[in-house]
Amino acid sequence: MKPWDAFGGDAVFRPLLHDFYARIKCSSIAYLFPPELIETEEKQFAFQSEFWGGPERYSPWRGHPRLRARHMPFAIDQAAADVWMSCMQEAVAHSAMPTEYRETFLQRMRLTAQAMINRSVADGVQHPF
Repeated sequence: MKPWDAFGGDAVFRPLLHDFYARIKCSSIAYLFPPELIETEEKQFAFQSEFWGGPERYSPWRGHPRLRARHMPFAIDQAAADVWMSCMQEAVAHSAMPTEYRETFLQRMRLTAQAMINRSVADGVQHPF
């Protein structure tokens, strides 16, 4: 079974990511995101789907993810990564993802959050929206 299916697929990820971005909107890093998060949420859903072995939704739409390069315009320091991760942990905790798979998913999200750090201290560079 592919991780996407084990995690619960569309039925889990759609509401999980919606909850995650609702938490982001209320967080101290909301300024890093566009005011309207619908497309951002959809990109994340497409990426997660493809990354975990679900339907190929991201590459046909956006090409190679190039996550680090796509995030370079945004000042992401350790504090921002920690807030992002906290929002993700809370969303997962309130999701329908099977308990036995949550830590596997969160471990990968922690690695991703750390990989996106591109500043030692946020230098005021904001999202170009």
